[in-house]
Amino acid sequence: MSADLVTEVHELQEGWTSAADERRLAEIFLGVHGVELTELKNAINRRDDHHDLEELLFDDVDDDEIRARVLAHLAAEAQALGRVGVKVLSDIDDTVFPMIHETRYPRGHTPVPGVLAFLQALDDGPVDNPLSRGDLTFVTARPELAMGLVEGSTKDALRTAGVVSSSVLAGEVLGLRSKDAMADVKLANVERYRQAFPEYGVVFVGDTGQGDVLVGTRMREAYPQDCPAVFVHDVVATAQPERDRLAALGVHVVDTYVGAAGVARGLGLVSDAGVAEVTEQALAELDEVAWESAEQERDTRALFERDVGGLLG
Repeated sequence: MSADLVTEVHELQEGWTSAADERRLAEIFLGVHGVELTELKNAINRRDDHHDLEELLFDDVDDDEIRARVLAHLAAEAQALGRVGVKVLSDIDDTVFPMIHETRYPRGHTPVPGVLAFLQALDDGPVDNPLSRGDLTFVTARPELAMGLVEGSTKDALRTAGVVSSSVLAGEVLGLRSKDAMADVKLANVERYRQAFPEYGVVFVGDTGQGDVLVGTRMREAYPQDCPAVFVHDVVATAQPERDRLAALGVHVVDTYVGAAGVARGLGLVSDAGVAEVTEQALAELDEVAWESAEQERDTRALFERDVGGLLG
């Protein structure tokens, strides 16, 4: 893959995209094939700002005919290439940062212990040499206003937390009306993402607080082969019968990301080394939590002790 092409695409995304710019973007994509096309798309998605591949295809390109040609090319190349891996799509609030319903940790932009290591383990997959690394994508129903303000501020928080490279699929104001509306916005974003990266499967990581269970179950129903599993971080004390029901659908409710890593390994999505890294990082980060009470620390540590014991058992 030519670095010059990546640079040119980035330049074409800056500011208003003219009809000539759109035609040139089509020429670039239609002229690249196979693994090189996948590498080009991944490189585009690693920008530090909100100009990612999804925005390019569905916002920057206004011409429906050009968009259709490019998407058809992506689909054809993906079919010839076959499945190359799994992309990790993650919610943000209460999944990565304890912000709304999560009470086991102090609220703020300190990540839930082990979450970033878990996302990275999923991104790496069960193999030693994945095709791409560090291209996590975060899905939110929060609106994108002021030319990417939400995406920009979210990326700043993620970078501070240690996520060097990511893309953010943002929502719209109407998507905040209800849990169903939030789920609809996230699912629309996921569908766009799947059209941009049809050579990948997707694993979704969310929480039980704001519609992510609905997102996960609908993803599993719509494309079970392309979405091998969904993991939801429990923040509302989900009862065991409901957990069992969801697990049968491929939606796994977890209390800690150590427990999530164990489930993912059992499904063939994470390696032994990945589980070990998640466990090590989660326990180290747990020791850094500024607990609000002794009870909060005691109850949360008990969950980790149970899940670490489950890995050993």
